[in-house]
This record gives sequence, structure tokens and C-alpha cells, in this order.
Amino acid sequence: MNASADSPAGRLRMAMWLATPVLTGAVIMSLELVAFRLYAPYFGYSIYVWGSLISVVMAALAAGYALGGRFADRCRTDLALYSTILSGAIYQLIIVYVVRALLQWLAGFGDFTGTSLATLIVFAPSMLALALVSPFVIRLLARAGRVGATAGKVYALSTVGSIGGILATSFFLVPRFGTQATLLIDCALSAAVGMAGLTARKRVALLALVPVIALPAVPQASWPASTIWVSESTYNLIRVARSGNRRLLILNDEQSIHTIRNPLTGWTGHYYDDFALGPLLVRARHALVLGMGAGSSIVTTRVAAPEIEVDAVEIDPKVVEAGVRFFDLPADADWLHIHIADARPWLAHDRARYDLAQVDLYQGGPYIPFYLATVEFFQLARAHLNEDGLLMMNVFDASRSRELLNSIVATLKRVFPSVMVLSVGSGNQIVFAFAAQQSLAAVCNQLNKVARNETLNRLAREAARWMAETDPPDGTPIFTDDHAPIEEITRRMLTAVRP
Repeated sequence: MNASADSPAGRLRMAMWLATPVLTGAVIMSLELVAFRLYAPYFGYSIYVWGSLISVVMAALAAGYALGGRFADRCRTDLALYSTILSGAIYQLIIVYVVRALLQWLAGFGDFTGTSLATLIVFAPSMLALALVSPFVIRLLARAGRVGATAGKVYALSTVGSIGGILATSFFLVPRFGTQATLLIDCALSAAVGMAGLTARKRVALLALVPVIALPAVPQASWPASTIWVSESTYNLIRVARSGNRRLLILNDEQSIHTIRNPLTGWTGHYYDDFALGPLLVRARHALVLGMGAGSSIVTTRVAAPEIEVDAVEIDPKVVEAGVRFFDLPADADWLHIHIADARPWLAHDRARYDLAQVDLYQGGPYIPFYLATVEFFQLARAHLNEDGLLMMNVFDASRSRELLNSIVATLKRVFPSVMVLSVGSGNQIVFAFAAQQSLAAVCNQLNKVARNETLNRLAREAARWMAETDPPDGTPIFTDDHAPIEEITRRMLTAVRP
């Protein structure tokens, strides 16, 4: 630190100071993105998790900025800065050892309290340590009359680093290496910055070797013995598990099962089977499946209509891979056309028309993405149906009030002339929206006709018994692109049904 700023050693030190906010800015944003993915299996994938997480992170950053300014004014060297960065890396390494057990315990506190406590314990200390960097570096670099220019340069570099961290984490690290590996990479990068800053102090620099040496010893995530395959994508933590003769596709939340396959029977025993009722009610030659998962509803629909052609839309290519590898999804069949895309943008550009549309769109948990259950979305879907077409939608609402179901039915009634509901158990309802006027009696009469398959015949008769026309109460919210409080309503429902 005694070297002149114009000497080679001085210039090298200044370059190090300028590189530090770039690298730590990248780590901060990477940790924030990883936190959301890390929390998904325990707290879900809702806006409430995002809100709780970001609030605590911002509080940690604010505290770090304030402390960084105070420490910088008291310290004549950068020893405290790089020692703090190194300490944050060591703390993060320790946390990686216990994080999953900790999150499992905190999951019982709910999506707000649990997420806030988790962030406070798991990420806030490291975030606070990294937030010290900008004000400290500004103090180190500032020269008389140039404090403003120095501050602008440091915050610009930090922001550039943050952008790099976001892009690298979103498009490369998490999809390719997974959440835990990305956490370890962030930890290693923080340790490397601390090590580089302490190279002039060899004894202190030896501490930086602790997290680097310990990284290979970090335990890998353990999964239940029933697990067949685990992968991570841009959108989901994906797990394929075995339950008796059945295979399950689980996305993020352990309770969030998105596909069931029983290779012995071809049926699932759950709501996916009821999508096979569609071809009994309309002449279905061409079907659209929005939210394919690993293809359970396609398999059962083909039982009722063996000649049907299907366009299936699934946003996550890793889910499609799971379907092909573990759920007998015939991706190369000439009757099945799989599109990797977000359902609504894809629908906006599609020009085909369909006899039957299946909608089962969930964001890796119990939350329907708001823009996929609005008047505008249903108008777009109806425009793709033939005049006598049918839209079938799975809605999970286990509450007694059926607040979510009522809102979706009320929204559908703004677009479709006839809407009916079939409760199929476990909180799932299949909503039938007909493009042409239909009576309940006519629908039930059609279902009571003998089907070609014994299981399908039983499903149809049960559906005829329980099919109902629902009349939502006055004042039921109508979902629009401008205002669709789906997450708020879903959260109330989950709070009501969970002990």
C-alpha cells in the first residue's frame, strides 16, 4: 500500500480495486437468482417468494453500503475490505453444507416468514460483505476534486458486473451445472477476489485457501431413494421418481406432480385421465395441448381418439426430455408435434384451428401464471377453436370457498357460451368451456353413451354424474391482463387448506 499510484505496483493495485466491484457485483446478482431456484422446492415459485427474498437482500445491501462507507473512512488500507470478502466466502461455504436441511425446517414457516428467515440466514451475511465493496473502493480511489467521477465509475463497473452475473447465471451456470454448483462457483469467485486482494499479506492470504480446498468436500444434494433422475433447466428443478408401478414427474415443489405414468395400465388414476373425455363430447381430429408436461393427458386422449393429431406446447425442453426418457412420450411420432415455447406467445403466432384444447398450465407449483387465465388469453384460445370446439382446463382449488375456481369460471363465461365443471378429487377440477351453446343434459347424455374402453366408460359415467354448471357469486373477480390477482387468491387457498 506504500507504492506510488504511478508505479507498476500502484497501477496493479488500482486495477485490482476497479476489478473488485465488477466481480462482486456479478456474485451478488448470481446469488440472488440462485436463491430463488434454491427455494422453489421448499417455498414454491410465487411472487411472494420473490418479494420476500428481494426485500431481505435489499436490506442486507443497504446495511453493507452503510457499513462500507464507515469502515472505509476508518481504514487506511484495503486489508479490511478483502478480509471481509474472504470471510463472506467462508461463511457461504459453511452454509452450503447445511442449506437443504435448514430450508426443509424453515419450509414450515410459510412462503413469507420462511423465505425471509432463510434469506437472512443463508444469503444476507455474504450479501452484506459484498456490498461493502463499492463505498470502500470509492474511498480508496478518490482523489481531491474527483470523488463524484470516482463514485460514478465504481457504480458503473458494479452494474456491469451485475449484468454479467445475471446473464451468466441465467443462461449458462444454472442450466448447465445446477443450483448447488453455481453456489460453489460464486463462493470460489468471492474467495478468489479475497485471495487476490490479500496477496501482499501472505499470512492472511493463506486463509483464502480454506474455501478453495474445502469445495470438493461439499456434500452433494441427496434425494429420496425413489428418485430415478434429477436435472435443472432454465425454468425448473426436475425430478423423476418411482411410486410403486408409477413414475412421477415432479417440478420444483415436492408436492408439485406434473405427470404420472403407469406403464402397466396406461392410466394415471388422477385428473389427467379425465382429459380423455374431450373426444367423447366433440369430434376431435386435431387437438392442442398447452402445458404438455411429460404427456399424460396426450396418452389418455389417444385412448379415446386413436387417430387424433396433437400439437403440444411445453415451455421446458428438459421436461420434454424427461417425457421421452421416462414416460414413453413418442416425440418422433408423425401424429405428435411438440413445440418448445411459452403457451401464449406461441398461440399468438399459431394459425391452426383445433377441435379440442387442453390447458394445464402451472408455474412449477400450485400457481397459474396470471397471463394464462385472463379474458384476453381465453379469447385467443377460442379464436383457435372450431365452431363446435371444446376447451378443457385443469384448475387446482382445494378450498371450500372455491374462490379461484369461481374466478376462472366467471372469466371463461366472458368468452365461452357454455361452461361446466367436473370435480375429480384432490382439489382438481376440470373446467369444460364449449365454443357452441350446450346444455348440461345434452353433455351428460353424451357421456353416458358406451365408450370403447372399460376404464374410459367408467370415467365418462362418473363425469356424467358429477358434471355441474357453476354460477359464480356476484362480485367474483374477472381476470384480465390488467388485473389478475391469481397469486393472491391462490395464496389464500393454500393458507386455508394447509395445517
